[in-house]
Amino acid sequence: MSTPFLLDEGHGGSLPCLLALPRGHDARTPLLVSVHGVTRRPLEHALAFAGPALAAGAALLVPLFSEHRHRRYQRLVHPRSGRRSDLALIDTVAALCARHGLGDGPLHLFGYSAGAQFVHRFAMAHPQRVAALAVGAAGWYTWPDPALPYPLGWAGMADWLGRSPDAQAFLRLPTRVWVGDRDIAVDDALRSSPELDDLQGGSRLERARRWVQALHRACHASGLAAGATLHGVAGAGHDFAQCARRGALAESVVDFLLSPRAGAADLRGQASVPSTVSSAREAPQRQAATPS
Repeated sequence: MSTPFLLDEGHGGSLPCLLALPRGHDARTPLLVSVHGVTRRPLEHALAFAGPALAAGAALLVPLFSEHRHRRYQRLVHPRSGRRSDLALIDTVAALCARHGLGDGPLHLFGYSAGAQFVHRFAMAHPQRVAALAVGAAGWYTWPDPALPYPLGWAGMADWLGRSPDAQAFLRLPTRVWVGDRDIAVDDALRSSPELDDLQGGSRLERARRWVQALHRACHASGLAAGATLHGVAGAGHDFAQCARRGALAESVVDFLLSPRAGAADLRGQASVPSTVSSAREAPQRQAATPS
């Protein structure tokens, strides 16, 4: 049976979006948000996540960050116009919750590729608004480092966003990173510079590993238990649909987000992801850009 999506065109500062509501939804219904990549295919996310989310009793929100209004949405703020994509999502959630009787509580947050950049930076800026964080194959990451300039690190974040990160609140969030075990190609969409590559690595797979390790070090320095985990999607590169098919990505993400403390309860489609790149197969390879 097809899922009946509600289409909201967005008004004022809110975003156009697709919304799916479970039967009997109320103020206690959890809200799962899935954020698209730079190819801007929200319907792909909606179709992948609606079934698992509704079956789990959650509402699903899939926003559209348009090229015209939110070209640099993954950074939370446009460097020239100052337009804020994080505040647009907050306004959208508030409006939809009021309209449909949902509670405006912490979000169960997922993003893929550029959407993964958005969600982890959103969680850094607004940890009190996030219940759990699922990150899918970001091209690059903001490091939990107050010495590196934003968006590479946390220095100057208050100048851009009007707030400094609450490091301990962010590090306490249940966090899991998904990445294809073949997501090693260096395509035109992957940001690269000597500084970035030296810090984070040359592929999305290596960058995911190093970011999780950086979170663990930051937790240790703050006296917190290291909670972030990394899971590979077996046989998958960077294509979202491929990850969804081969790794039951949507089902796995929904299970984690709605039971974030369950640890390794569901590892469907997981591949072994060693802590360092050691095989020739995992060396970065140059190819044309692939969908995010």
